Amino acid sequence: MEILELADIISLRKMYSCSVLYKENKIFVEDMKKSELNYSEFYTNYLMANKPCLIKSITADWYSQVKWVCGNKPNFIYLKRKYGPSEVPVANCNERYFNAQTKSSMKFNEFLDYWENYANTNYPNDLPCLYLKDWHFMSQYPEENIYRVPDLFASDWMNEYLLSNSNNDNDDYRFVYMGPKGSWTPLHADVFSSFSWSVNICGKKKWIFFPPGTEDLLKDKFGKLVYDVNSKDLLNSSNYPNYQYLCNEIVLIQEVGDAVFVPSGWHHQVWNIEDTISINHNWINACNIKSMWSALEKVFSDVKVEIADCKSMDNWEEHCQVVLKCTFGMNYSDFAKFLIFIAERRLESLSKSTYLTVTGNWQIGRNHMLFDLLNIHPILTTLSTLKLPCINEFSERLYEIIKKIAIFFE
Repeated sequence: MEILELADIISLRKMYSCSVLYKENKIFVEDMKKSELNYSEFYTNYLMANKPCLIKSITADWYSQVKWVCGNKPNFIYLKRKYGPSEVPVANCNERYFNAQTKSSMKFNEFLDYWENYANTNYPNDLPCLYLKDWHFMSQYPEENIYRVPDLFASDWMNEYLLSNSNNDNDDYRFVYMGPKGSWTPLHADVFSSFSWSVNICGKKKWIFFPPGTEDLLKDKFGKLVYDVNSKDLLNSSNYPNYQYLCNEIVLIQEVGDAVFVPSGWHHQVWNIEDTISINHNWINACNIKSMWSALEKVFSDVKVEIADCKSMDNWEEHCQVVLKCTFGMNYSDFAKFLIFIAERRLESLSKSTYLTVTGNWQIGRNHMLFDLLNIHPILTTLSTLKLPCINEFSERLYEIIKKIAIFFE
């Protein structure tokens, strides 16, 4: 089995300490074939550099590519027969709810009946444009081996943790999306400041990317981000005074078998320009864990300001953590458990001189594990100094892990 390994740790350490964030004034999305890519180079040139790219020929051996598609269209007959009774989340692309779309739940076979009719009647304006989004298909059908995570995206701490036996939430960040021509997702950046990847099983998508920081040019005079980058409202300079300065957005077209890598903090909007099925993951690893930690700290700071008038109440710190979890999707206790799990798995493998099995049943090597620990260490060190009740329970484990990691870099 191929071992996913990185270059020597000294070179990586120097490189990563220089920059992990987008700094170029102009960037082009490279279009590459999977067979041309080396794991270590991809990790360095795209994940560490936080640059988007498009990778072709990903799905040739995927079960979903064979069974879910017929004649370049969704295989409605097979999908209904196999998964029809499932309850699925559906968004109405014609109805706005704050800065998202209204969502509901329906039977999968009912959604497919709607989709067939909608397509057969040429996508009429008098019918809703429905989009099946964020379906946790793999959690619902764990026995269905519909794809294998590409090796380029295998260093996925979030799903490694969530799919482990030590986690009892039964959650994950692995999704299936299905939508007719014309369905779309509003402008957004991904949860937790995570990476994401999206692979088309059938159909075609149009993506538009905005490098970190340029999303500010898409905000109105009150600081609210525009819902749709095609909105004519943006042309009103009195409401959107900075839009006129926008110049480095990136547009790409994703076709069947293509994977799109979405870096941390890049706002993007996506349209299905044909009937489309895609598989998407959000993920965190050593390259963007600092971004996730910074985002969590920022939201925690905002929460404390927001409820500062309640500071005299009992258990105010605990209440802040409750609000933080509702707002961010994770609090400091959750984050500590997550990082402790990732660190301990790598320390155990290193102590036994074994490879570590990660997402997609791939294996990573020694340098890879060391690089992971190198980037976990400063965050755990910061966590260990926090005088928060939710962190106190982890104090001994944190100090032990910090000490063990430090030994490797003395």
